[in-house]
Amino acid sequence: MFLSPSGYAAGHHVSQGGGGSNQLCLPEEPQWKNHTSDTPPSGSLYGIVYRIHDAHTTFFSGVNNGGSTEFHNKPVPCAVCYVPHRSASLMIPARTSCPDSWTQEYTGYLMSEHSHPARQTSTYICVDEAPEVAPGPDNLSHAILLFVKVGCGTLPCLKYHNGWEVACVVCSK
Repeated sequence: MFLSPSGYAAGHHVSQGGGGSNQLCLPEEPQWKNHTSDTPPSGSLYGIVYRIHDAHTTFFSGVNNGGSTEFHNKPVPCAVCYVPHRSASLMIPARTSCPDSWTQEYTGYLMSEHSHPARQTSTYICVDEAPEVAPGPDNLSHAILLFVKVGCGTLPCLKYHNGWEVACVVCSK
């Protein structure tokens, strides 16, 4: 059951420092308190777009053979999920199945917001392998969501293959 069936993924501007270390799911209908109309400073929130290239289009189910244009530079939607009678949820990177006694909600790929050099932090999120696109204009590049790839060395290269995209699963209990 979704608390918010649709919303907008948001983060910091691709070329600015500041902002939080995680992406946010903004509601489709915002509510406001006091505000000013000043020009947005560093640390402001912007919509996030997918940065998907042709090599990655086969990763997602339900792709209409649109190549990279189906998702590339398109707005990223989000939803807040609530599952009755389950009090915990867990995102597990580098896994495609849940531990015993946990329920799989979805599988997908680990993605992260592109960070400006002045701000080296971003939260990893698990993007469903059947992604959607939010309504809105293309290619504003305010914030960019990229696939996370493995860099082996400290991670054992025989298990974590260098340059491979990381799968993920979201589980609840």
